[in-house]
Amino acid sequence: MKSSASNSKIRRMPAVIVGAALLAVLAGTAARADGLADKVKAKGTLTYCSDLSVPPFLSLDSTTMKPVGFDIDVGNAIGKAMGVTASYKNISFDGLIPALQAGQCDAIISALFDKPERRKVVDFVDYANVGNAVIVKADSPLAVSSLADLSGKKVAVERGSVNAQEVTATSDELVKQGKPAISIVALPKATDAIVQLLSGLADAFYGGTATEAAYNQQNPGKLKLAGPQMSTYFTGIATLKSDADLHDALAKAFETTQTDGSYNAAVKAWSFESMAVGR
Repeated sequence: MKSSASNSKIRRMPAVIVGAALLAVLAGTAARADGLADKVKAKGTLTYCSDLSVPPFLSLDSTTMKPVGFDIDVGNAIGKAMGVTASYKNISFDGLIPALQAGQCDAIISALFDKPERRKVVDFVDYANVGNAVIVKADSPLAVSSLADLSGKKVAVERGSVNAQEVTATSDELVKQGKPAISIVALPKATDAIVQLLSGLADAFYGGTATEAAYNQQNPGKLKLAGPQMSTYFTGIATLKSDADLHDALAKAFETTQTDGSYNAAVKAWSFESMAVGR
C-alpha cells in the first residue's frame, strides 16, 4: 500500500503532466479508432464487389470490357464525393457477401436488395427502388397475376437472389396445397437466365423489370413482361456492420451526389426516374 506521503505527491502532480498523459491516451484511442473509411481514403481507391452481369444496373461493355451501368455511375459518383477512385471486382452474385466478409472489397454495389435478413450481416446505403416481374419471350402465351400462376412451369432465376427465394417459397406453398411445384433453374448470372429463357429451356425468368427493358433496347421485341410487378425492394451499397465508419462516409457521399447533380445525371442516363430515391 502506498504511503500517505506518496499519495500526496500524486495529488500535487503538475496539471500539465496529467494533461499530457490524458492527451496521450486520447491519441492512442483515436489511432485505434481509425477504420476502413480512413484506409480507403489513404489508399485512394474504393473497391466494390459487383456482379457485372445485370444490365442496366451493371455489366461489362462488350467493346471496352469496362464496367458500365447505373450502379457503376452511382458508385463512381460516390467515390468522387469521397475523394477516391472507384474500382470493381467481378464476383458471382451468391458470392458477394462472402467476398466482402473475406476482405476482397470494401463494399458491395450490385443491385443488392436491402432485405431484413441481410441487415443482420451488413448495413445499407439505399440508392434505388427496384421492381421485379415475370419475364417471358415475346411470343409466349404465358400470363400471370402472381407467382402462384407459375405452378408446373420451369422458371429461371439468378442463384442467391431474393427473386430465387421468392419463387422457392411460392413453390413450397403450392406443394403444400397439393398443386404442381415450380421447376426452378438457378443460374450464376441474370444473363445466363435470359439465355435459358430465349433458348426455350425455361418458360419464364423472374427478374428486374429494368433488366427486361435494357435487354429489349439492344434486342427489340425479344422479351415482354408476363404480368405486373410482383415485388419492389430498395437496393443499396452494403458494408459490414464492423465498418460503421465506412457506412457513414458512404451515406454522406451519397447525399453529396444528390445535391451536386451527379446522382440525377446517372438516373437520367439510364432512365431510372421511376426507381430513383430522395427526389
